[in-house]
Amino acid sequence: MKRKVERIANNLAKRLSTLEGVEAITLAELVAEEIADPYFFLSLDVYYRGKIPDPSSREGLFSGSGAFESSNVAAKDRFLIEGLPIRVEYKDIARIESILGKVERNLMVFRQTGTYMLHRLENSEVLFKKSLWIDFMREELKALPASFWSMLASSAQATMEHYLSDLTAAVMHGDRFFYLISAAGFIKSYCSLLFVLNHRFEPSGRVLAERVHELPHLPENFRGRFETFLKEDPEFTPARKREIAELLARGVLPIT
Repeated sequence: MKRKVERIANNLAKRLSTLEGVEAITLAELVAEEIADPYFFLSLDVYYRGKIPDPSSREGLFSGSGAFESSNVAAKDRFLIEGLPIRVEYKDIARIESILGKVERNLMVFRQTGTYMLHRLENSEVLFKKSLWIDFMREELKALPASFWSMLASSAQATMEHYLSDLTAAVMHGDRFFYLISAAGFIKSYCSLLFVLNHRFEPSGRVLAERVHELPHLPENFRGRFETFLKEDPEFTPARKREIAELLARGVLPIT
C-alpha cells in the first residue's frame, strides 16, 4: 500500500506542477495507514501564485479519476484514483504571505480555524518545489515572535471560556442539544489552547486527541480528566461533565 500511495501522490504532483504559478506541492501526513479505515485519504496542498484554472479545466488533469467534485466555496477538488480517495486544496501564496507578514494583526484567521493551516505548511511532505519559497516559509514559522503566541493564547483562552460558559448554561437549562454543541466547542478550543501554550501548531482534528497527549507541557491531572470528559457513561451526567470541564479549564492556568 505504501508504494501505491507514493506512486499515486508523485504522479498527481507531476500533473499539478504543470499548472502555471505553482510553486510547491505537499502531501499531508496520513491519519490512517489502511485503505479500509474511513479516515484514509490522500491530501495534497498546491501552493500557487496568480489564478488557478476553473474546476472543469482542473478535472482534465486527473485522467483515470472518478467521482470528481469541486467545492463552490473553496478551491478544493475531490476524486478517486485506483480506489483511493484524493483531496487537493489550492492555496494562494499571496494570502499566506499576507497573513504571515502581519501575523499579529491576523489573529482572527487562527481564532476561526486554528493553526492547522500552518501545521500543514510546516510538516507536510514536499513532493514538488519550483523554488525555495516553501523553505523560506518554514523558516519564518520557526521564527514567529513570542508576542504571536502570547496573543494567540489569550484569544484561545477566551474562546475556551466562552464555550465553558455556554456549557454551564446548557446544563442549567437542561438543553441537551446546546450542551452537545458547547461540549464539542469547549474540548476543541481547550486542545487548541494547549497546543498554543506549547508553541505548536495543531494537527488534524482526526488525530487531535492522540497528539495532545504528546505535548511536552500539560496541566496536572490532565490525562484522567480529559479521558473522563470524553467517556460515554451514564454515570457521567452533563452536570458532572461540566464540573470536569471546569477543572480542565482551571488546570490550564499554571502553565499559561
